[in-house]
Parts: sequence; C-alpha cells; structure tokens
Amino acid sequence: MLASFFLTFLLLHFWNRKASDWYSTGIILFILVWKLSVIIVDFQTVIKHPLTLIYFHGGTVGYWSGLLAAGGYLLLKRVDQISVTILVWLITVLFFELVFHLLEKEYLIGSIQFVFNGALLLYVKGKVRGAKGNVWSGQLLIVFTLLQILFHSINGAFELTTADWTYLVAAAYFTFLLFVRRKQSE
Repeated sequence: MLASFFLTFLLLHFWNRKASDWYSTGIILFILVWKLSVIIVDFQTVIKHPLTLIYFHGGTVGYWSGLLAAGGYLLLKRVDQISVTILVWLITVLFFELVFHLLEKEYLIGSIQFVFNGALLLYVKGKVRGAKGNVWSGQLLIVFTLLQILFHSINGAFELTTADWTYLVAAAYFTFLLFVRRKQSE
C-alpha cells in the first residue's frame, strides 16, 4: 500500500503539484490514524508495551478509520476539481493492484490489469479536461470500480475482499462528492 502511495505521489509531483500537496496530506493523515488507532483498539497492550505503536496498527477498524479521516479531509479541503481527485484515486488503485500482483508473483495478471486499466485511464484523462469532465470522471469511476471487482472475482473466489469494499465505498463517496458539487454549482 505504501508503495502505491509513493508511486502516485511521484506521478502527481510531476503532473500536478497542487494535487500532490493535498494527496500527500491525505495519505499522511490516513497512515497516522491507521497506525495510532491501535491505541483505541488495544489500549491495554499499548500501555504495557508502548513500542507496539511502532510495530502494530489498528487492523480493519484502523484502516476504515484512516479512510474516513482522509475522506473527511478531502471533503473539508474542498479540492477545486473533483474529477482530478477521482483520477488520483484511480491512479492509486492502479499502482496498488500492480504492486500487489507483483509481490504475489502474479506477473501476468498484474501486467494485464495494469495495461488494461492504464489504457482506460489514459483514454478518459483527456476527456476529463473538457466541460463534461465531472460526468466522464464519474462514469470512469463506476466502470473502473466494477472492473476491479471483476478482476478480483476472476483471480480468486467470488467474495468481496477488503480491497473490493474499499473500492465500492470510495466510488460511493466520490459519486456523492460529484453530486454535492453539481448541486452547489447550480
């Protein structure tokens, strides 16, 4: 996960400096909440052994708390273009899936998924800049999320993993942001 964050940050650093600023802040917030949530999840162990803060994290509760904190930050930050935020999320997922499959030694699946999703992102990236950028980014978000779930179901059992739930929750969140921004602009 950290490798995908770093690769996305590097890409943003050269592509869109403003986006790299809020992205890095959101990622640092996510990691801090995720790591420090072990205080809430296992308070007695942290009191007995304070070094557990370095080695352990809050598990699934901490993960979702970190996502909630990062999502809240993006909501309060009021990023100028929600379509850029969606593209950044999809790039993060793209790199996460690539790194995950490479670490699992699933080189062919990882490469196919990276090329397919990368081509989809590059195609729609040009469309996002136009007047209907939010519409295109919303459609891409839904198609991309469904493709990730399809790839996961083909690769493994037909069950929703934490990654799949993350993709679904993020898609719902960004769709909500698109809807709110559209209503505010009317």
